[in-house]
Amino acid sequence: MIIEKTFRQKFDLAVRQILPFVTALLAALMMATQTHVPRLNSLMPSLALCVVYFWSIHRPSLFGMGSAFAVGLIQDMLTGVPLGLNTLVLLLTRAGVATQARLFLGKPFSVHWWGFCLIALIAAVTSWVLAAVALGMIVPIGQVLASALFSALVFPPIFWVCSVIERRLLAEDP
Repeated sequence: MIIEKTFRQKFDLAVRQILPFVTALLAALMMATQTHVPRLNSLMPSLALCVVYFWSIHRPSLFGMGSAFAVGLIQDMLTGVPLGLNTLVLLLTRAGVATQARLFLGKPFSVHWWGFCLIALIAAVTSWVLAAVALGMIVPIGQVLASALFSALVFPPIFWVCSVIERRLLAEDP
């Protein structure tokens, strides 16, 4: 006997499946928001990178390359960086992290954090090189490294929020 799902069940499933993309998109939108704190806009942490890193490990089936591409492209358009810069960084992050997800699953938070610190550093240097090529000038690397450090510092609360979303909203129905 085939049991069809109700509209509510289908809608619930659709919302659960799109949540990783929505959280990454919200992170990208938050990055594009201007603050009134001097020099903070230039040192904005890569919130989208934090979220992409999390979902690439914990729910890679719900956060694919298309999601990483869309979030990166929207982030590029909103922040005014050369088009494709964040897109490429997020695509590389998604591809690299998802293939190594088994190394992180079931491990303590400190392993996730160290992994993210490494990814943030690689992403920052990659962005710096790509921006230098695209713009034809070298931006001071200190600012890029400071942004990577700031990203590493904000990773724990973002990891916690994504973990709560994963446990509560993406959990299987009882």
